[in-house]
Parts: sequence; structure tokens; C-alpha cells
Amino acid sequence: MSTSKEREENSLKADFIIKKAAGGNESAGEYLQMLSTCSRIVDDIFDEFETITKQDLLTIVEIFFVRLPANKFYCEHKDLLFSQHVTMWNAWEISNVLESGDSVDKIYAHVLRDYINEVLPLVALLTQGYFKMKEINVAVRSLFKKQLGE
Repeated sequence: MSTSKEREENSLKADFIIKKAAGGNESAGEYLQMLSTCSRIVDDIFDEFETITKQDLLTIVEIFFVRLPANKFYCEHKDLLFSQHVTMWNAWEISNVLESGDSVDKIYAHVLRDYINEVLPLVALLTQGYFKMKEINVAVRSLFKKQLGE
């Protein structure tokens, strides 16, 4: 589990890269913020983080059932984005299983747990083109790089 300081730092990094990836597309930025919010809450639920509240649970229900399906960017690119959602969820689930495996499993878990970040270059491609996708891809690798075991 992360500390309050680490959460704050990660939040600032996420806000920064979301803004860059969305490139002024308000609905793309909202879409990415929703994913960020949901991923944090779901991970906290999995980790049985003590500060999970009823409001947190209601927030993810609202996002999944109301806000996400109504988001203009998501609606325009639903086929691409939904396939990413399936892959993100699958990667995150198996990362939690692999975390308790051998040393090689732990390496895979370390990489797969952050697969959600792969949506950022895709959003940059859809909002700003190929070269912005490449730029965001590099930025994501440096912003969210962690040592093994972190």
C-alpha cells in the first residue's frame, strides 16, 4: 500500500500526464480522470485500505453506470477504449495473483499492475496524433517508473 505522500505525488503525476494526453479535449480528460479515480478506489478495495468509504463505492458505481457511458470521448471511441478496459482489468487481476509467485512472477506482476497507463498514449493518439502518442509513451515510462518491490 502507498503512503499519503506517495498518493499525493502519484496524483500530481496523473493529473499532469492526463492533461498532456487529452491535449485540450475536455471529454478525453474527464474520461482519463474517471479511469484514474476508479483504479485508485478499486485497488484500495483490493488492498483492504482502511479509508474506503461508502462514498468511494458510490463514486465508482456512478462512474461505471452513468458518467463513463455518457462521456462524449468514450462514446466516440468506445470500441477501442472498451478493448483497453478489458485488457486493463485482466492485466491488473493477474498481477495480483502473480505478486505471490516466484521471482519471475513478481517481475511480471510489477509490470502488469500498471497496464492502465497504456491507455494514455492511445488517448494522445486519438486527440493529437501519432507523434504526441510517442511523446506520451516516453513520459509515462519515466513518470511512473518504480523499482522492483515498490
